[in-house]
Amino acid sequence: MGITDKQEAMVKDSWEVVKQNIPELSLRFFTLILEIAPTAKNMFSFLEGTDEIPHNNPMLKAHALKVFKMVSPY
Repeated sequence: MGITDKQEAMVKDSWEVVKQNIPELSLRFFTLILEIAPTAKNMFSFLEGTDEIPHNNPMLKAHALKVFKMVSPY
């Protein structure tokens, strides 16, 4: 089952808001994942062995930005 035209428009409109601040929102997305599921840190070699949520980790910032730009539809 696909999405409706209305749902597609809503996603595109929402993404327009996200695109305005990708660096901050991408990092926030990943830090939320790590807050909810701390063991997810094991999926990132640059976070292994850390106990804190790495809000200012430059490697996490770079990764988050790269992922969000990759999935950006335009």
